[in-house]
Amino acid sequence: METNDELKKLIHELAEANEALIEVTGSGDAKLAAELLTRVSLLEQRRNRLVHRNTRSHHGRIGVGVYESVVPLRDQVIRALHLVSSPATGRLLADVTKARWDERIDTAKLSSLRRDESRSWAAGQDVNRRTAVREVYVVPALSYDRFAPVRGTLALSTWETSRRLVAPLSPRVDMLKSTIALAREAHHIAGTSHGEAMQRLVGRLGASIPGARPFGATTHEVIAAAEAELSEIEEIDSRERARAAERAAEHLEPDALLFGAPLRSVTGGITGELG
Repeated sequence: METNDELKKLIHELAEANEALIEVTGSGDAKLAAELLTRVSLLEQRRNRLVHRNTRSHHGRIGVGVYESVVPLRDQVIRALHLVSSPATGRLLADVTKARWDERIDTAKLSSLRRDESRSWAAGQDVNRRTAVREVYVVPALSYDRFAPVRGTLALSTWETSRRLVAPLSPRVDMLKSTIALAREAHHIAGTSHGEAMQRLVGRLGASIPGARPFGATTHEVIAAAEAELSEIEEIDSRERARAAERAAEHLEPDALLFGAPLRSVTGGITGELG
């Protein structure tokens, strides 16, 4: 019964997402259309895995050829980043993917993924190669001063530049925002097959937030504690990121805005401007 209820909910969400996609396609909002396309794809994958798990539990290996859906690493990362809504480390993305979808992310392959995304983006800009341009790319978060890739931290190309930059307070701000997003998701899926795992993850993240009971706080308590701390540091962080984003837009080429400034730029004109 629990599986059927979750499947009904997924199908309902998929129907709503498809309706929204039809509507936004007519409006010409390419960015929103890309986001909705990604959401539809992820919902379809979740539906397929849920059906597969249910049929396998009742009939052994029957139906595997029809319902088996191995999610590519790239799609796993994009899905997890959409959920946390902020730049995140590979370790956090792996923990989120395990808790929310009971899947494993091979963090050792994330560096290769980043290089593949950079090559794919570059190929998409070359009209002679006629490579399809993707709606979204997995990109590194960038340091706010040198615009260099931040080791082990990923973001999405569709996010505005300031959101992809990492200033001194950004790691804490992003962790708090991610915890809030995950707590809301945990509350949303409470009672489903992944509800308990998500609650445990939120409890672990919330343990580092002042005002939240270590490992025993409810999702609402974690959200309240995270929002309280955010109110003290988010404004400063936002200003630093916004100023850095203005500098980046002035000095960097499109590829560097997404994948980081090359060393020759860092040691040349940009550094002088940054002071």
